[in-house]
Amino acid sequence: MARLNVANIVNIQRALCFPRLAGTDGEEKARKIILDELESYGYDPKLHEFQVKTFKIKEAELRILEPWSDEIPCRGVGLSGSTPPEGVEAPLAYAEEGDPALIPGEGYILLLTSRPRYPKYKSLMKWKPKGFVISEPNPYRKISHLDMIHEWRKYGTAPMVYISFADAYKLVVHGARRAYLKLIQDEWDAKSYNIVVEKKGIKYPDEVVIICAHYDSVYDVPGATDNAGGTALLLELARYYSTVNVKRTIRFIWFSGEELGLRGSRAYADGLRKEELEQIKFVVNLDVHGAVIGSNSATLTGPKNVKEYLEVVSKKMGINLKVGEGVYSSDGTSFSKHGIPSISFYRSSGFGITMHTIDDDDRYIGEQAYAGLGDILVDFIDTLVNSEELPFPREIPEDIKKKVEDYFKNRLGVEE
Repeated sequence: MARLNVANIVNIQRALCFPRLAGTDGEEKARKIILDELESYGYDPKLHEFQVKTFKIKEAELRILEPWSDEIPCRGVGLSGSTPPEGVEAPLAYAEEGDPALIPGEGYILLLTSRPRYPKYKSLMKWKPKGFVISEPNPYRKISHLDMIHEWRKYGTAPMVYISFADAYKLVVHGARRAYLKLIQDEWDAKSYNIVVEKKGIKYPDEVVIICAHYDSVYDVPGATDNAGGTALLLELARYYSTVNVKRTIRFIWFSGEELGLRGSRAYADGLRKEELEQIKFVVNLDVHGAVIGSNSATLTGPKNVKEYLEVVSKKMGINLKVGEGVYSSDGTSFSKHGIPSISFYRSSGFGITMHTIDDDDRYIGEQAYAGLGDILVDFIDTLVNSEELPFPREIPEDIKKKVEDYFKNRLGVEE
């Protein structure tokens, strides 16, 4: 019998469906909703404060100047820097993924097929670009609202905008040669907050299992599936476990700043003392949930017998769950950096094409997305917190450890 109230999950998910960028009024509004829910369940939530660099896009403009005149709809990339108030004019070059052979020289506006990752960004900045224009990856997706990791800025900034696939195609095929780019954004340091509550274990209280989700969204996007869904699912799990005894301590955490480079979870995990980290035995992360048409998936950053266990549970319940091994770009990885195994549960769906765009709204969410997955989650969490001995070793395979290290160095640009 299902133990989670899936109607309640969807109701909270819809209530959280508004922009919630870290360090803004939207985050504060979402935080109040979460705190009110937790207090109604009898918890005494604590706030964990951290600093975050946040922003507001004021102007974004892209115009083709040669060999024809045209204004191209665009969206500025947060934290990528600003042009002078008058904007910049420069020759435009199509450089695909930043291929050196396609870059004519210094001082160009570069049109790229995707936003460069950290190592490529470092190499591109040597060309002193006047700016970047990033194409969407396919013709069916709205313009992205993705932003830059501010660690990258130590290699310089070049104002960056996204445009549609169709517009990028037009610029390349018709030989756009010169462009005008203007991007003006305010940037500031702000306070952001993680939300923490605990259900104390009655037998092994010093052994901790963390269940977490991020409650922030990308800039100016409702973030229904990413991650109002995971936020609401975590609230329902907190409600359910408030009514039952557990042997180990469950720590529920709602992180903020995930979309700006795992800010909240990195601040939290990096700030723990060695003995506090050692108490944490496993981390379960919930990210991207709620799409009715889809399937259940998980990525494991931990011991292989977790995958084997979940495959048995999936077959026993008759609920499909695809479990892969590797690194999932979300808050569980901040703990795996410290050697703590983690797993991220998420919903695979065609609706994923809307992620990080204004179309990530609540049109296609529903209770069906949570019914089966909720049963698997409760079974798995019960196994973690109520087994007399921990059934899974607190370890990460060496090949996965290397992937975690690579993620922080080459994806986030954290060079320690």
